[in-house]
Amino acid sequence: MNPQYDKLVENYGEVDDVILFYRENVEFPSLLRALGEVAGKRVLDVGCGDGVYARMVQRMGASRVVGVDVSSAMVDLARSEGKEAIEYLVHDVATLPVLGSFDVALAANVLHYAPDRQVLARMCRRVFANLAPGGRLLAFVGNPDCDKAAAAANGFVVTPPDDPREGDPMTVAVPTDPPTVVQVRYWPRETVARVLRASGFAEVTWEPLTSSPAARELDHVQRCVEVPIHLLLTARR
Repeated sequence: MNPQYDKLVENYGEVDDVILFYRENVEFPSLLRALGEVAGKRVLDVGCGDGVYARMVQRMGASRVVGVDVSSAMVDLARSEGKEAIEYLVHDVATLPVLGSFDVALAANVLHYAPDRQVLARMCRRVFANLAPGGRLLAFVGNPDCDKAAAAANGFVVTPPDDPREGDPMTVAVPTDPPTVVQVRYWPRETVARVLRASGFAEVTWEPLTSSPAARELDHVQRCVEVPIHLLLTARR
């Protein structure tokens, strides 16, 4: 569903260099805080990209880790990291088959690619179908109220639509040379929560973002925590 990522792989190393500070100091600690213990658990990484989170939970002791992504180029990149204990598969989240009964599903920056509410609902239902009873979804989604200045300070250029309505396209760019641009969609948090609940999820919670101890004195990092580029939610089957 997102072939634009096949092209992104061509300069993914440069993209990673630009956003690495933000990921290491905001994204990673925020998700790990919400995730908690995963030793012995089965984890599905939906929209796994280069496999960074799949590798992270595998190192934390997860008993089974499966990463899926619609981009075959991204899956090849993840496989090139050589973690044989991780299974990587090419799948569109909206048509994801049941791959197992997982304790945790991760979806980092995936749901906001849904082009309309129907596809968003299919994505949520397919993730739900892969969770064991009591299993949790942790998802980063775009912040519909993102602050351009905070985004720019952390390596992103966000261009929201004027007078946005749900499903409207918006661009997110990383200032590489040339700029790396992806198109996502504008989804109010109320819509995302409503669709998750309609798909069977309960206890939809918007988690607070945090930053690493080393970055807490940096104004631009704290601004991005207070006015985040994306939001973190948890939901339970």
